[in-house]
Amino acid sequence: MPAVEKCAITDWKRLWQMVSGIHYETPQETVREELLNVATELQAGVLQFRPKSASNVQVGTLLKEKKQEKLLPFTERLQDLLDLESAQCWEILCYYLTQEYRGSASLLTQLISTETNMAKLHEDIRHYYSLERMIVLKIVKNLIVFHRVPNHPYHQEYRAVVDKITLPRLRDSYLEQLESLINELPPSKLMAGECFHSTERLIAWSERNAREINEVLHILLLLTEHLPMGLEHIKRIFAACKQHSFGKMQNYLDDKQAYHQELIRCLTYSELVLILKCLDFENPQEHTNLIEKLIEDLQVDIASMHHRPEHGPLLLVWMLLRLRGTNDADDASSLLRCRQLGKRAVDLKCFVQLHLIVRHTMFADDSMLSRIVRKTIYNQLAYMCNLFDGDGSCARYEGIYELLCELVSWPHLAKDFCSRDDDGPRSLYKTLLENFPLEFTHLSKLAQSLTKAGQGNFVKSQLESLPILALLYDENQHKLREVDTDEFELVASVRPFPRIDFTIPAGTSCTAIQHPSGCFMHFRIQVNFFDALHHEINCLLLETGHLHGDFESSERIRHVEAGLRFLEGAIKLSQSISGISAEMVHPTEMCVDLLHKFKSVQCPPVGLLSSCLNVCTALLPMVDEEIFSRISNLHILPTVSQGSQYDFKMYANASGVGFESRFLGSVIDNVEKKSERYEFLLSYLSFLRTYTKLKRNRHMQVEIPGLIFLLRDVFPHLHAWHFRSQLERNKIYFELLSFICDILDLFNTSSGAQCEHRELLLKVCVYSLMNLDNGLILLRFVSVGNAYVQYTMELETNWMQQQPHGLMMLVRLSMRILMQLLRLKDKVYGNSQTLSPLEALIYTQPKQRDTLRIIPTVCSYMSNIFDRWLPILSCRLLKRIALEFNMSLLACLDMEADQIRLTFMQKLPDELESDSIKLAILELVDACIAKQPGVTEAFFKVNYAQDKRSRSFFGKEIVPNIGESIVTYMREFLDALAVEPLTIQQALPAKIMNIFHSLWKHNLQMLVDELLKDKLFWEKLCAPLFTELQPNVRIYTQLLNIISIEIYTGSESNAALLDVMNKFFDPKYFATWLNYVFNMPKIPAANNLSCADELPDWLCCLQAFKDLIVILLKKQPKFMTIPESQFKLMAQKCIKVLVDRSHYLEDMRPFIILAELYVFLLLQFKHSYTNSAEEEQELMELLLQLMSRICSCYEDQHVRAKEACLAIVTKCTHLYNDLLIRDSSIALRFLNSVVSIICSELQHMENSVSLESQCLNNSESSDSKASTNSLILCLNLLKAVATIFHNDGPGNWDLPFVSVRLFQRLVRCVSRTLPLYSKQVLSVQLLDVLIVFAKGHCSVEFLHCDVGEHLWLNLLPPRELLQSKFEFSKPAAVDAERWTVEKWWPVYARGIEFVTIIYEKHKKCFLQEAFQFVGIHAVYLEDALLLSKQSLEPAAMQLIKAAVTLVASLTEHHKEWRQDNEKLLANITRAVKGLLCHSSSLFHQQRNLKCLLAGRRSQLEILRSTEAVVIDDELISACNDLTDIIISCVKFLLRFSPDLMELLCCSVYEPLKYSTLLDVKFGAPKMNEDNLTLTFGIILNLVNIYVKALNMQNHGFSEVPLNTLPNVEHSGENEDDVCVGNQTNRTFSKSLPTASISSASCPASELLSNMDGQLCLLALEHLLMLVASQAIHIIRAPDLEPRWKQIVRRDISNEMVIFNEFVRRKVILDFKENRSPWLRRKHGVYKLKCVDPARGSPSSARSSDIVRRSNTAANELRVNVVRRLHLQQQQRTPPPHNFDMTSDLSPISTLQGAAMSSTLETRDCRKRLYPVQQAGEVFLEEELAAIDQQFFPPPTEHGYSELSQVQLVEEDYLQLMSALFNVMPHCD
Repeated sequence: MPAVEKCAITDWKRLWQMVSGIHYETPQETVREELLNVATELQAGVLQFRPKSASNVQVGTLLKEKKQEKLLPFTERLQDLLDLESAQCWEILCYYLTQEYRGSASLLTQLISTETNMAKLHEDIRHYYSLERMIVLKIVKNLIVFHRVPNHPYHQEYRAVVDKITLPRLRDSYLEQLESLINELPPSKLMAGECFHSTERLIAWSERNAREINEVLHILLLLTEHLPMGLEHIKRIFAACKQHSFGKMQNYLDDKQAYHQELIRCLTYSELVLILKCLDFENPQEHTNLIEKLIEDLQVDIASMHHRPEHGPLLLVWMLLRLRGTNDADDASSLLRCRQLGKRAVDLKCFVQLHLIVRHTMFADDSMLSRIVRKTIYNQLAYMCNLFDGDGSCARYEGIYELLCELVSWPHLAKDFCSRDDDGPRSLYKTLLENFPLEFTHLSKLAQSLTKAGQGNFVKSQLESLPILALLYDENQHKLREVDTDEFELVASVRPFPRIDFTIPAGTSCTAIQHPSGCFMHFRIQVNFFDALHHEINCLLLETGHLHGDFESSERIRHVEAGLRFLEGAIKLSQSISGISAEMVHPTEMCVDLLHKFKSVQCPPVGLLSSCLNVCTALLPMVDEEIFSRISNLHILPTVSQGSQYDFKMYANASGVGFESRFLGSVIDNVEKKSERYEFLLSYLSFLRTYTKLKRNRHMQVEIPGLIFLLRDVFPHLHAWHFRSQLERNKIYFELLSFICDILDLFNTSSGAQCEHRELLLKVCVYSLMNLDNGLILLRFVSVGNAYVQYTMELETNWMQQQPHGLMMLVRLSMRILMQLLRLKDKVYGNSQTLSPLEALIYTQPKQRDTLRIIPTVCSYMSNIFDRWLPILSCRLLKRIALEFNMSLLACLDMEADQIRLTFMQKLPDELESDSIKLAILELVDACIAKQPGVTEAFFKVNYAQDKRSRSFFGKEIVPNIGESIVTYMREFLDALAVEPLTIQQALPAKIMNIFHSLWKHNLQMLVDELLKDKLFWEKLCAPLFTELQPNVRIYTQLLNIISIEIYTGSESNAALLDVMNKFFDPKYFATWLNYVFNMPKIPAANNLSCADELPDWLCCLQAFKDLIVILLKKQPKFMTIPESQFKLMAQKCIKVLVDRSHYLEDMRPFIILAELYVFLLLQFKHSYTNSAEEEQELMELLLQLMSRICSCYEDQHVRAKEACLAIVTKCTHLYNDLLIRDSSIALRFLNSVVSIICSELQHMENSVSLESQCLNNSESSDSKASTNSLILCLNLLKAVATIFHNDGPGNWDLPFVSVRLFQRLVRCVSRTLPLYSKQVLSVQLLDVLIVFAKGHCSVEFLHCDVGEHLWLNLLPPRELLQSKFEFSKPAAVDAERWTVEKWWPVYARGIEFVTIIYEKHKKCFLQEAFQFVGIHAVYLEDALLLSKQSLEPAAMQLIKAAVTLVASLTEHHKEWRQDNEKLLANITRAVKGLLCHSSSLFHQQRNLKCLLAGRRSQLEILRSTEAVVIDDELISACNDLTDIIISCVKFLLRFSPDLMELLCCSVYEPLKYSTLLDVKFGAPKMNEDNLTLTFGIILNLVNIYVKALNMQNHGFSEVPLNTLPNVEHSGENEDDVCVGNQTNRTFSKSLPTASISSASCPASELLSNMDGQLCLLALEHLLMLVASQAIHIIRAPDLEPRWKQIVRRDISNEMVIFNEFVRRKVILDFKENRSPWLRRKHGVYKLKCVDPARGSPSSARSSDIVRRSNTAANELRVNVVRRLHLQQQQRTPPPHNFDMTSDLSPISTLQGAAMSSTLETRDCRKRLYPVQQAGEVFLEEELAAIDQQFFPPPTEHGYSELSQVQLVEEDYLQLMSALFNVMPHCD
């Protein structure tokens, strides 16, 4: 061997990953280069590792050069342990620390600090060194195996290396290594016991030595195949093997330990097979000299070997070599010696030994090594048969047929076996045919092996026409005629198989042969194997009773079992019913009979029953229904009770569900556990898996009971069962785990609807596995750890092929199942945060007691070198754990940040790593961004900028990219994207974009600040948006989302992003984008909303585009403004695509997104965005098409689609109301669609309310909430339509609504929703709609809707509200979904308002219903009027105003009301007085007012506060509302006070007709009295408050005319318009002096100055009217003492000073020059002329009509004429012009009667409305004079007095009242 020139060694582990082809996808050139670089080392093999004595360099000197003297003690002990020369020892240490060591630097310091700590690290390095040595041998082995295999990806490279080294040199080198390893001694200090744990380390050294010897033997065996060994080589091999007795003489190995026994057995078999291969000469004539020399040199040694079983095969081969290679067969003495060798071989059971060799795990795969071994033994068997089996005697040797069956079960030998005629092993087969059915079992097994090897058709055709049938001679049945010696002829036909249609005809020849069991007649007739099998089964069924339970020794059972196994293979081969012959049918059907027969015996033959079940399993794909029926009727498999559906937990625990394991459970417990073989269990698993894959949906009959049985009785206990080999245990584990995967895959791949039983199966599976028993077993496989998995793989012979049932496969399956369990946990545990037992075992931190350490163990699989999928599974499982983990994954990993990066990130830049592992790592990073900040910081290298550890601990330079973060990889991605944007279509860039997307999604952009600092970042990132757009690419969705998030969260201007967006909205790109986004497939997409990853890319892109546009609209113009042209283009395309998409509603998702996008687009338009009438008409046509399509399938629409479409229609209704009003055909279509939609919604609501009413205690479903939202939108649409068409629509616009009885349905619907708390919002909306319609001319429809019947009782407060208490504490969570008074107020207020409006519109037509309502709600109306003492929250204020407005309106018919319910009226009156008193007091109690406004739960904070009350908008608004309430209260009281006109104008005064409303008590209101009385002081105080407010506001009058004069020269209408248009406010710059204002207590000036001036004036007018009326009534009261009258006069004189001064300064003309209060400004006069009364029109509606005087009234005084004018004006009732009845009326109008209000035009609610009253020029004087007039006698003669009609302004009223109050104190 050449000397190794280099002292340093190669990193062989890394090289193995590169050149083996199973881990990396390394380029071929790299493989060639790397292998050629180490060709010398490969040739040297393990001899390249030189011993310590091979070099003079001391380790101390070396470490001094490296400046690592502190490592000297550690390295010296390591060198003693490894026995390596210094340089190589140092290299091994460095490679280990840089490549393998996974601990932290601090931990490493601890490990090398003490001897005890060193031991563990020394052991790890020793193991690493042993692996390095083994990898060298494995690489060489791979070179030899695959260098001539064309289908291997590196065979050319391997061949180049082998050619460079050459096979002879390899052979010589490895022969030398074999001798060296056999003679090698352990390190001297180990042998001397001078090291820690010397014994254990000696054993470990011996194990390593044995494995290396075994591997070198395999390499030599492979070399022998390509380069036959010469004489010297064979002798050296034989000598080396004999030196340690074929592995028996292995020092320090204990043959009592199982592993050591296996090691010795491997050595023995490998050395024996190598020698057999060396002695295998297929053409001995060509090697005569070599054979003779071998015999001469080795005869003595080999001939003496006859003491051990392994000598048997050697003796056999030696005998065959001598007989074939020499002329010993011709020499009697030599032949005798050869026969003696053969006899010794047979005595040593050489065929049994060969069978053991062939079946050994080293040679049980399909590798070249195994093929060489099998071919060698097969050749020896063929040689022997050719020499000795001429008479069939070889068949008698023990184990020969078992050996043959094993050999021909492999395709390459089976093909050779079938291609031979009669030579070689075919003679053994011929012997079986000649003696059929005597050797039934061997023939069946041989046929089974050939079928397994792919020769099924050949062997089946052979067995269906067997040439011989041997029958035991029976002279009674067999009538024979002798033909020759032992030759006979059958005289009479015979039926050898009873009840089987097979006959041996007469004349059939036969031969008599004596067998140990008797004389048999061998009939020459073709017989079918399956007929014989049928006969055997029949006989077995008949003999069962005679076997007495001794089934193990029954030959018949073995025959049937072997036959059924072949039958199973034949059925699988047929693949269809047509392929099953008629003779095969009966045996298959009788399998069920055998199962039925033996299921009830005490100890059934398990092998037979498993064969029967396997046959049934093979038939399942063809006739599953029949097989299932028959197997079910046998009751041998687990079952659960049928018909009842229980909770999945009951099934998982097998409690209360009728679970029975039946025969399967008993046979496992009673038979298989005792025999330690589990054939029937494996057969059942095969049956279960096969049936599950058929997907027949019989889960309750098959899968669920099977799963319960396996997860309850098998999986948790399998580890405690005894097995004959670990392989059998692993096989059951493999089948179990595979079945679980089948179940989980069944749900992942199922496309149909999920049935209940399938969901139950999944839940039972997930719940059972997440419990402690099963979860612990599952985690034990996951937690095996990479070290042990890799160690077991190191012990395998073949590293290129994994065992199908090996530990690594079980680990992979377990990890896959665990991932699925974590993903499906929510199906079982819901969204609760409770950890399942399985998760509790996983999520344990290192400080806790955690023997499993699942998460660190899973992470360890990242460094596995034998399975490329294990690191990928590790990443995916860590990803799933990261997503499901609610604790720190970083803490559970127990790794520092740099360790994490070294474990994961170093694989990303490595070009040799496969894309699969890189994808898995990037997915892990993506998952950690969402849930694991600690690990995310490690990946992104957060806070590591100051890391100065640029050199390793041991002086080696660290590769620069090992510690890099993922940001480096992302930067490379951006650079590549800038060069070629279409790079994004590749898998790895797409995953990196996922990371970018996740960073922005979770607001973690700061992790890539380094990238964001680049000015070209956004240009690079968004480059794909401006290239040719590719279909079905998720990158566009992510980019749009990233841009949207950045725009939404960006706090400052981002110029680079703005440039990108400006480019995006460039017409060239934006038009392309619109076409791309709106290009959607017409076929429905896979509607699986449970997993967002499964959404189609085009749908995600559409959603992202919509989100971007919406965010831009919200951010404009702050960020940017979308160009108007592009915006309109987008809107036009969107509506067109939306209408087109409405015809493809199988998939609603794109329609919903488009509709919602269009809603947001419409919201930006204040007016129509169309440019012409044609475009507007086209757009309306599209809208009508959309509405028509929606109406046609409204019930099937998704709720979001309904809501979006309703919003679109509502907005378009406002935008295009002119077109709707102008075009009647469009309006009709539009209204019909609206009616259709609202009817559908109402019907749905009625149904849902009916269901909810039946179960009020149930929680509200999401569906009902959704329907409520859509109905509310419908109601808003209805209000919009009503508003538009009320004003300008045609007169019959409401016909579609009337035709469907919409108003009745609305009333009925609101009556049903009112009591339900869940429908509170809906009730409010419905009442709002009713109010809107009631204000218009549709209100007449409500007269026919039985409003009282539907609403009056339902408007009563709910029962649960009446039973609740008015609490000041926060309600409990349980009561949050129940009625409270605050939530009832808005409903009740609208109900009262609805009643008020209908009454105002229809008066007496609705009077009785109104009285009925008041009567029913009397108590609650009183409570509402008195509510101000408890709360003045907005809802309470609204209710108070509604209640007082209603009672004030009803007082117009107070006489009827008094007749209907006088007591009720009295109570209401008392409540109104109380409300007026309390309202007035609140002006002085601002803190109290603040408390009432804040609500009952916030009052304590305000009361506790000592700070002054701040006047804010809330207080001002509350005072305005209180003013409204005061106005309504005064209106109410004025109805019960004497009419001022009557008091002033009537000739007859009836003092007892009215009662006094105001107490003659003066003083401040008393706050704490329960029975507050309304006094003059309260009213006069209010007058002063409002006068002061007007003064503070510097209120001026505009001299607006209140009437027009019938002037023939001017048009009344035009004049009125001019008058109004040219009005000017006559304000005064100087306000009243403070001294002139009364010193009475008044509210704060800031509050008064900000109140509504017009409202204050209106309240002042009403209050003045009440004061005047009550004052005159008291003064003229006959029963009142004069003292009280004088007090009234006096106090009016004193308290009204402020008001009089206000009038004098603000109203009276030139008040400074003219002090007379009687002068007024004249605005116009018209003389009244005498006309014929018959020509008059007293009911005329025009305000300019002339009032005519009747001749019959000529005798009345002038004042009576004014009164008559007043009465005539009252009779005028023109039709209403507007439905808005919320305006307040002036008391001037009140003087003229309530009917007068309908003659006025609608004004703002803050305006005052005045009557158009004609009065005489001297009207003022006559009014004042009328105070003293008690009685006016009629005139005695007719007279005439000309009157004039004057034009009035609003100031006249105030001047009149001021004059009245000036006169009143002085009149009696």
